[in-house]
Amino acid sequence: MVTIQRRDYVRLLIAPATFAAASLLLWFLFVSRPALKSGLRPDLHFPKSFEDLRELVRVSTAYKQDHWYYVLLLFSSAYIYKQTFAIPGSALLNLFGGALLGCWPLGFPLCCVLTAIGASNCFLLSRLVGRAIIQQKFANRIQWLQEKLLENEHQLFLFLVSLRVFPMTPNWFLNITAPYVDVPLPMFFLSVLFGLIPYNLLCVQAGEVLSDIHSMDDIFTPKRLLALITLASVMLTLSHFAQKRKTKHSE
Repeated sequence: MVTIQRRDYVRLLIAPATFAAASLLLWFLFVSRPALKSGLRPDLHFPKSFEDLRELVRVSTAYKQDHWYYVLLLFSSAYIYKQTFAIPGSALLNLFGGALLGCWPLGFPLCCVLTAIGASNCFLLSRLVGRAIIQQKFANRIQWLQEKLLENEHQLFLFLVSLRVFPMTPNWFLNITAPYVDVPLPMFFLSVLFGLIPYNLLCVQAGEVLSDIHSMDDIFTPKRLLALITLASVMLTLSHFAQKRKTKHSE
């Protein structure tokens, strides 16, 4: 049983302080946005709906023509911000990236890298401030995850990637608990980078035809969800056979 001490609550204050500092930086980037050639400074914000997203893409396209590097910086900062603090809405940002930057050669690879960077920031923030509090709050889930990782330690990277591929996996939970089940940060980063490739690809590709998308159901159709589940199952099966083969070889 993990005992929470006073210093653990003090360390927890680092989280809101970090959030406030990151929010201030993002706000500064927003208010410092350059004017267009027309002299206007259109509104830029996190999209909340598909209609909102289409309007944001229209405005950002004008910005992209005059200030390409600023748009890239603001998009990357906003993406990492959301991932770092486990704020819902990354799917809309993937759609935005696809609509604004295209899938290849920039939009899709950039979203994959930003996802991995943001998730790793969440990993580090959890390890820095959570410790006893997170270990106590998620004790049963952490124990379950630890057991699964021990069962698949021979193919740990493949197992971590399969968890990310599986569409029902709560990625935020893996991000904040991974430090407490002894997952190395480099392996964690790569598992996010490669494991979320199918999810990011579907969203970014859909962003290229944003006018035809009206809800997330148009992206994650039953057929596509089944394909992701099948892929994750195949990877878990490979991990299982690798374990049996290693056990047989040892015997």
